[in-house]
Amino acid sequence: MFARPRKQRRSDVNERIKKIHNAIADKLLSHPELFEQAEHTLETRYQNKMMRYGSYLLWKGILEARNEPDVFKALLLADDERTANLRRETIFTGILSEEEREQLL
Repeated sequence: MFARPRKQRRSDVNERIKKIHNAIADKLLSHPELFEQAEHTLETRYQNKMMRYGSYLLWKGILEARNEPDVFKALLLADDERTANLRRETIFTGILSEEEREQLL
């Protein structure tokens, strides 16, 4: 039986999550009213202590860049480990429909 090393599996998952977030970014930028939903999720998670202050600040910074689409996407899709981990606990739940997610994957 062939098993991929843990590091490779993690990398594959990160790439799928990044691909989903690219589609999320495109949808948010074409439907800016959806940012309210993400902001609500962010505030709720932070107030309920489901998120640390550092993550809260990173998400706030990403959201504040929404008026500069290239900057917003660059921040959201950055390849560093911290941003990859941040995307794993996304505040953008419900932005894409299940059908949209299935088409991506």
